[in-house]
Amino acid sequence: MPENPGNGHGQSRLDRLEGLMELRINDHLQFEQEHKKLLTAQVLLTERVEDTRAMIRELAESQRHSDERLNALIAVVDDLVRKRPPQP
Repeated sequence: MPENPGNGHGQSRLDRLEGLMELRINDHLQFEQEHKKLLTAQVLLTERVEDTRAMIRELAESQRHSDERLNALIAVVDDLVRKRPPQP
């Protein structure tokens, strides 16, 4: 029986399959690492989105107060202008 049965490429079928399996395992390990990084990035992104959402709510509340104060000032100025005596 030949020492290295195969198709003439110098490797046995089992050696080729083991080599392919090793490549698949390495690819899977790399995928797992990248997947962990992706999950970490997703958690961080979700936290940042929540922070941004909170800041937008605060900004909207502040804007509402500014609008109320501006409307009050407009009302005072409008009242002053309307009640001003006519100029000669």
